[in-house]
Amino acid sequence: MSSALLVGCQTAPVMEAASAPAEASQEVASETLPPLNIPESIVDERCDCSEMVVQPEETYFDRAVRALAARDYSQALSYFERHADAESENAQREAEIGLAFIAVLRADRNDGNSSQALDDRAEIMSLALVLLTQLEDRVSELGKKNSKLASDLKKREAVLKRLRELTLGQLED
Repeated sequence: MSSALLVGCQTAPVMEAASAPAEASQEVASETLPPLNIPESIVDERCDCSEMVVQPEETYFDRAVRALAARDYSQALSYFERHADAESENAQREAEIGLAFIAVLRADRNDGNSSQALDDRAEIMSLALVLLTQLEDRVSELGKKNSKLASDLKKREAVLKRLRELTLGQLED
């Protein structure tokens, strides 16, 4: 029986399908496709989704970062100190980092108020880059002073050695 089915498939006329117009084959194809099973929207159109949006709670750390970006160091200092009192695991460490950053920024007298109205995160990165550049300049300056002091030390050691030779040489005579 199965061989009869296979033979029947082989003897099916192929020419008729090829000679049929393209429009007819498209109609047949669309009729044979099952309808799509697209579910209706679950959300009611009258739903006010703004009620469903959860706003993250703003912490003192967030406020401190914004104050830092605005270069209001005294306010940022206050917020970082308050953040240190939070019960979060990392609050103490985050506050220490913020306070250290403020201490370095305050030590820098060239900072001015050159905010570029960037996003808070970008403004903090800008501050960090300015500090990094200034610290590199200080390291370079200290390196030059160190090399001069090392050169002076060598000269002094040479002079002391010569003085010892002269002094000891005279004592032996």
